[in-house]
Amino acid sequence: MRLRFLYPLHRPLAAWLGEDESRPIVAEVQKMLAGYGLYAGEAHGRYDAATAEAVRRFQELRGLSPTGRLDPVTYCLLLPSAATADITPVPATDRAGVLLARASILITKSVRSLTLLNGNTPLRQYPIAIGKPGTPTPEGNFAIASKILNPGGVLGSRWMGLNFDAYGIHGTNAPWKIGQMVSNGCIRMHNANVEEVFHLVVVGTPVLIRN
Repeated sequence: MRLRFLYPLHRPLAAWLGEDESRPIVAEVQKMLAGYGLYAGEAHGRYDAATAEAVRRFQELRGLSPTGRLDPVTYCLLLPSAATADITPVPATDRAGVLLARASILITKSVRSLTLLNGNTPLRQYPIAIGKPGTPTPEGNFAIASKILNPGGVLGSRWMGLNFDAYGIHGTNAPWKIGQMVSNGCIRMHNANVEEVFHLVVVGTPVLIRN
């Protein structure tokens, strides 16, 4: 198994950008997109329509939802590897106590809870915060598509991205808001709780979001 080590110039949280925003991270993204042959303009640092189109094409190539909006997952995938290392995976029998064999996540918006299951057996239940009425948490059947350690800021200590748009399950820097409808659609957890879930699930773990 080969691991990629990334050393971003900017915190992944800084990758949340709106149309026509100007930030140093945009110039870096434009240079990286040019390196992939997706962007032919200048690295002027403004998130214009040409940059958004290049991001959309990159997202399509990497199997992400092609929103054309920059987010932490897209930013991290754009980054070149600073180093690689080959490791020997631990045998599955030794991992049995760390990863759940049949893990799934059930999010119930009406009671603000996240339930971690192994097969049909509930193992843990955690309080969460969900989207505001104007930016509701989507309902449906999804899966964990990415996992990021220590994204920082409003994302807290862990990020688990869903395979839908830029939504995810993450920690928080405002724990007093857990239990409320305060996010832009993501699911927020106490950092200690999201860290526990993070280490028990893998990319591909089903995530069911219900009202």
